Amino acid sequence: TKYHGAFKRRGAEHPVVQWFWEALRDMRPARRAELLQWTTGHARVPVQGFSHLMGRDGQLRKFALTSVALESACYPRAHTCFNRIDIPLYTRKADLVEA
Repeated sequence: TKYHGAFKRRGAEHPVVQWFWEALRDMRPARRAELLQWTTGHARVPVQGFSHLMGRDGQLRKFALTSVALESACYPRAHTCFNRIDIPLYTRKADLVEA
């Protein structure tokens, strides 16, 4: 996973990123598949594994999480061409889970 914005320096140690991965672990498999579909345009992980996600242009594109200011976006948004989710900088895990 690549991290951008406020997530870049701390990566998986950033509180919002930790909340994201915790929320993902708590999801039912069907819900995880829906999130994968929303993020990448595919409901299943490639046969070769998550590291082989491809963008719409056929190039390998790692899954990415990018921070966005809470003032500019109150909900996460996906960029399927880039296998990327923009996540607002929530101040509470409950807000991220609810979104």
